Amino acid sequence: MTFDEAVREYQLRSSIGPLVQGMKLSPFVNVPQQEYDRVKFLNNLFYEIINKLRKEYAPMVEMTKEQHDYIAPLIKEGKELGATFTEFWEVYKYMGASKKIDRTFDSQEHAMQAWLHPETIKIVDE
Repeated sequence: MTFDEAVREYQLRSSIGPLVQGMKLSPFVNVPQQEYDRVKFLNNLFYEIINKLRKEYAPMVEMTKEQHDYIAPLIKEGKELGATFTEFWEVYKYMGASKKIDRTFDSQEHAMQAWLHPETIKIVDE
Protein backbone atom coordinates (compact mmCIF):
# COMPACT_ATOMS: atom_id res chain seq x y z
CA MET A 1 0.00 0.00 0.00
CA THR A 2 1.32 3.44 -0.90
CA PHE A 3 1.06 6.51 1.32
CA ASP A 4 -1.58 7.96 -0.99
CA GLU A 5 -3.61 4.76 -0.85
CA ALA A 6 -3.44 4.82 2.95
CA VAL A 7 -4.69 8.40 3.02
CA ARG A 8 -7.51 7.61 0.56
CA GLU A 9 -8.56 4.55 2.56
CA TYR A 10 -8.58 6.55 5.78
CA GLN A 11 -10.59 9.31 4.13
CA LEU A 12 -13.09 6.79 2.76
CA ARG A 13 -13.53 4.99 6.06
CA SER A 14 -13.77 8.18 8.07
CA SER A 15 -16.24 9.69 5.58
CA ILE A 16 -18.78 6.95 6.34
CA GLY A 17 -18.25 7.04 10.09
CA PRO A 18 -20.74 8.02 12.76
CA LEU A 19 -19.72 11.68 12.85
CA VAL A 20 -20.51 12.10 9.16
CA GLN A 21 -23.58 9.91 8.67
CA GLY A 22 -25.39 10.98 11.80
CA MET A 23 -28.11 8.94 13.44
CA LYS A 24 -28.76 6.46 10.60
CA LEU A 25 -25.47 4.55 10.89
CA SER A 26 -24.28 5.76 14.26
CA PRO A 27 -25.04 4.53 17.74
CA PHE A 28 -24.02 8.07 18.79
CA VAL A 29 -27.03 10.34 18.65
CA ASN A 30 -26.43 14.10 18.56
CA VAL A 31 -22.63 14.09 18.51
CA PRO A 32 -21.55 17.44 19.98
CA GLN A 33 -19.71 19.94 17.78
CA GLN A 34 -16.69 19.73 20.09
CA GLU A 35 -16.32 16.00 19.46
CA TYR A 36 -16.72 16.49 15.72
CA ASP A 37 -14.00 19.17 15.79
CA ARG A 38 -11.72 16.88 17.80
CA VAL A 39 -12.03 14.09 15.26
CA LYS A 40 -11.49 16.55 12.42
CA PHE A 41 -8.32 17.77 14.15
CA LEU A 42 -7.08 14.19 14.55
CA ASN A 43 -7.75 13.51 10.86
CA ASN A 44 -5.68 16.54 9.85
CA LEU A 45 -2.92 15.42 12.18
CA PHE A 46 -2.96 11.98 10.54
CA TYR A 47 -2.60 13.53 7.06
CA GLU A 48 0.29 15.68 8.24
CA ILE A 49 2.11 12.66 9.68
CA ILE A 50 1.59 10.61 6.51
CA ASN A 51 2.95 13.46 4.40
CA LYS A 52 6.04 13.75 6.62
CA LEU A 53 6.63 10.01 6.35
CA ARG A 54 6.23 10.16 2.57
CA LYS A 55 8.77 12.96 2.24
CA GLU A 56 11.29 11.20 4.46
CA TYR A 57 10.94 7.56 3.40
CA ALA A 58 9.42 7.62 -0.07
CA PRO A 59 9.96 10.97 -1.77
CA MET A 60 8.61 11.35 -5.27
CA VAL A 61 11.13 10.96 -8.06
CA GLU A 62 10.11 13.47 -10.70
CA MET A 63 10.80 12.89 -14.38
CA THR A 64 9.34 13.78 -17.74
CA LYS A 65 7.26 11.31 -19.73
CA GLU A 66 10.16 10.89 -22.15
CA GLN A 67 12.52 10.06 -19.29
CA HIS A 68 9.98 7.66 -17.79
CA ASP A 69 9.47 5.91 -21.13
CA TYR A 70 13.25 5.43 -21.29
CA ILE A 71 13.84 4.30 -17.69
CA ALA A 72 10.72 2.23 -16.87
CA PRO A 73 11.60 -0.64 -19.25
CA LEU A 74 15.15 -0.72 -17.85
CA ILE A 75 13.82 -1.08 -14.32
CA LYS A 76 11.26 -3.71 -15.32
CA GLU A 77 13.68 -5.80 -17.37
CA GLY A 78 16.39 -5.49 -14.75
CA LYS A 79 14.12 -6.81 -12.02
CA GLU A 80 12.80 -9.61 -14.25
CA LEU A 81 16.39 -10.69 -14.94
CA GLY A 82 17.24 -10.57 -11.24
CA ALA A 83 19.71 -7.72 -11.64
CA THR A 84 20.97 -5.80 -8.65
CA PHE A 85 20.66 -2.04 -8.41
CA THR A 86 24.41 -1.70 -9.02
CA GLU A 87 24.09 -3.63 -12.29
CA PHE A 88 21.09 -1.52 -13.28
CA TRP A 89 23.04 1.68 -12.49
CA GLU A 90 25.98 0.62 -14.68
CA VAL A 91 23.67 -0.22 -17.60
CA TYR A 92 21.82 3.05 -17.11
CA LYS A 93 25.04 5.08 -17.15
CA TYR A 94 26.37 3.21 -20.21
CA MET A 95 23.13 3.49 -22.21
CA GLY A 96 22.68 7.13 -21.22
CA ALA A 97 26.17 7.99 -22.39
CA SER A 98 25.83 6.03 -25.61
CA LYS A 99 22.50 7.63 -26.48
CA LYS A 100 23.60 11.08 -25.29
CA ILE A 101 20.31 11.59 -23.48
CA ASP A 102 19.66 13.96 -20.63
CA ARG A 103 20.22 12.41 -17.26
CA THR A 104 16.95 11.11 -15.83
CA PHE A 105 18.05 11.04 -12.20
CA ASP A 106 19.46 13.88 -10.13
CA SER A 107 21.48 11.41 -8.10
CA GLN A 108 22.13 7.76 -7.54
CA GLU A 109 19.85 8.02 -4.50
CA HIS A 110 16.92 9.06 -6.73
CA ALA A 111 17.68 6.19 -9.08
CA MET A 112 17.71 3.74 -6.20
CA GLN A 113 14.38 5.10 -4.96
CA ALA A 114 12.86 4.53 -8.42
CA TRP A 115 14.42 1.05 -8.59
CA LEU A 116 13.11 0.01 -5.18
CA HIS A 117 9.73 1.75 -5.41
CA PRO A 118 8.65 2.57 -8.98
CA GLU A 119 5.31 3.75 -7.56
CA THR A 120 7.16 6.86 -6.30
CA ILE A 121 7.87 8.00 -9.86
CA LYS A 122 5.91 11.12 -10.73
CA ILE A 123 5.67 12.26 -14.33
CA VAL A 124 5.90 16.04 -14.66
CA ASP A 125 5.68 18.41 -17.59
CA GLU A 126 8.94 19.33 -19.23
